[in-house]
Amino acid sequence: MEETLAFHSLIAGFKYIQKWGSINTSLTWSNYFFDWSYNRLRLYTSASFRIIKGLSFNIYGSASLIHDQISLPIGDASLEDVLLRRKMQATDYQYYTSFGFTYTFGSIYNNAVNPRFSF
Repeated sequence: MEETLAFHSLIAGFKYIQKWGSINTSLTWSNYFFDWSYNRLRLYTSASFRIIKGLSFNIYGSASLIHDQISLPIGDASLEDVLLRRKMQATDYQYYTSFGFTYTFGSIYNNAVNPRFSF
């Protein structure tokens, strides 16, 4: 009914900050101790580019090679279970990307956060 498995991971990161914006990248590898063929490799990258003072364009992306799904149920999942995310399906990869704009405002000399804007 219950099992505890140990794993380890190795993370390498790179961050580059300039006046025009910043780039952040990390590479993560992990695997289970009991069988090294159960592993996962993930690359994450984000970038922020300043357009004008306070306005930035942001882009994020991630890609993963997945070989560590050991807790999947036996048998096929119905379409309803998949759409409602009640059961996961086996996969060898995962990826996503997103982008948007960020606008920051306020005094450059004030690092206090207004509690009305916090979540």
